[in-house]
Amino acid sequence: MNGMGITNKYISELEIFTQSDKQNSDMMHIALAFDDGYALPAGVTISSVIYNNPNAHLCFHLFVDKISSVNLEKFKQLVSSTTTIKIYYLNNNFQINSETLVQGYLSAMSCARFIIADILKDETEKFLYIDSDILCLKPINALYNIELNDYVAGVIPDDSVMKNIIKDLYNINSENYFNSGVLLINTTQWFVNNMTEQCMKTINDGNVYRFGDQDVLNILLENRTILLPIKFNTKIHITIPCNEEKEIAPYTVLLHYVTGYKPWYQTFNSQLFKKYYQLSPWKDVERPLALKKSWLRNYAKYCFKQKKFISAMQFYYFYLLRKIN
Repeated sequence: MNGMGITNKYISELEIFTQSDKQNSDMMHIALAFDDGYALPAGVTISSVIYNNPNAHLCFHLFVDKISSVNLEKFKQLVSSTTTIKIYYLNNNFQINSETLVQGYLSAMSCARFIIADILKDETEKFLYIDSDILCLKPINALYNIELNDYVAGVIPDDSVMKNIIKDLYNINSENYFNSGVLLINTTQWFVNNMTEQCMKTINDGNVYRFGDQDVLNILLENRTILLPIKFNTKIHITIPCNEEKEIAPYTVLLHYVTGYKPWYQTFNSQLFKKYYQLSPWKDVERPLALKKSWLRNYAKYCFKQKKFISAMQFYYFYLLRKIN
């Protein structure tokens, strides 16, 4: 069924795609927020969750500003007897201070996680939010079943580099600074503490938050979170060969590709991303070439060293075209 309405300040429409009229009591609710340009990586993220949780009942709540008809059909292909897809369309009431997004890699959609709990509070007591640059490598039930009690969220601490940056920016305990790419959110406590309004007010208060929504959440949720193991949000910094993937701990559950280098671009040789990309409805969609022209040149050099001369010439040609234009 689709085309169903929803009463919420920030949502104009809800579409539901399911093969079941009943909601399973042990269903895991998972939320993502992205724009249409991120539909492919979001779809691969979802595909990795489905693949590694074959016996789980899953409901994916997707928050978007708009989505193409082609991508919509791809998301519908993910639906099964155990997988439901719900798509929420944001309206013009969802406005984010553009000054806060000066980092370049941040978008207004990154702040959509602020509003999700209010929308889902009558449907589930908790949900798992994950970014679209994450791959699921193992079952997530151990994470999802963590008891939050009176905590607003379960979070995963960030690395020491980020903590050192943050300690000079905000008056918070930087040792508890967390990465907002994975959040296990207690919808009841989020609502009781009026977190949506606080988050939206803070992000739009005229100040610039260096890491956008992540900083706002850390400021407002201080002493309201429970810290969870790093295996539930393992950060990875990739280079062109993506050899870093071979070094991740075997217990990693959720792998998070941080920085602007993302594995869905053709200029990164990510075997993990390729695996789940091929398992997704987007497998016949060409991956984006590169975000920056320098990536094309660097990948051409990499291919040449690997004696892949045809690919080397091809990507150097792409580089020259991008440079000219």
